[in-house]
Amino acid sequence: MGVCDQLDHRILLARDDPRLKITEDEGYYTVELIKSCKHYVLPSDDVKLLPIPSVSAEDLCTYFLNEISTVIRNNGFADNITTLHVRVDEGIGQGAGCDISLA
Repeated sequence: MGVCDQLDHRILLARDDPRLKITEDEGYYTVELIKSCKHYVLPSDDVKLLPIPSVSAEDLCTYFLNEISTVIRNNGFADNITTLHVRVDEGIGQGAGCDISLA
């Protein structure tokens, strides 16, 4: 399953966001927003916890780049690819791009 398929139709949560306290219980996640004292209970099937500090375009771009480059390298597809560029857009003219050398 590809990285996009794993995230499609899921609520993306940044596991390493210091503004959130995320706890997992049987079948659900409780997400507390530390400064606002709000909390949400979400079914775990609907959530994807990502090992990133935020779900900003920049951090999602880095996450996608690392996931895609790992798959490319592990499956032997990197032989003729020297650089990988990924871009995540939030809207027209707003987004982030990043590169990695596979050589």
